[in-house]
Amino acid sequence: MVTEKGTSKRKRLNLDLTPEAYELLQKLADESGKNMADVLRTGLALYGIAQEESKKGRSLGVVEGEKVVKEIVTT
Repeated sequence: MVTEKGTSKRKRLNLDLTPEAYELLQKLADESGKNMADVLRTGLALYGIAQEESKKGRSLGVVEGEKVVKEIVTT
């Protein structure tokens, strides 16, 4: 959402996570030096890229050398 002055207005979200998901989120935040909200925003952006590429018949994955070692599936 963009306000009249051109600045974006953030939305607040309450989120219920399993203990395991919360621990993973905390671990990712700690390891990256980011806060949990930033980790979730990055994950959301990556999910969006994966979904858009999937619509084009492409996939998002982890590549080692010339080999795909993991593929990220959104459906």
